[in-house]
Amino acid sequence: MKRKLIDYKEWRKKELRDTNVRKAYEQADDNPFIEVATQLIRLREKKHLTQLQLARKLHTTQQTISRLESLRYRGYTLSTLEKIAEAFNKELKIQFV
Repeated sequence: MKRKLIDYKEWRKKELRDTNVRKAYEQADDNPFIEVATQLIRLREKKHLTQLQLARKLHTTQQTISRLESLRYRGYTLSTLEKIAEAFNKELKIQFV
């Protein structure tokens, strides 16, 4: 079965119709996983990169970037976060509060 690809803005608009997703997106600071996803999305958009372009920089697939940007994803590893930080010329900071 072939799936139709949609761009991020279309996907976000559709996802934000869900009250729970919208609430989680707006309160990202309360959930570190959502915070990571929203930071990744914002960084990528600030650099005017598509998911595919970022995937190529990280030597991975567009599907992987899509998964990393999902507000429901919980499988981040430190090595992946380090690679992402390096791709954006950023430092990775993790802290307990």
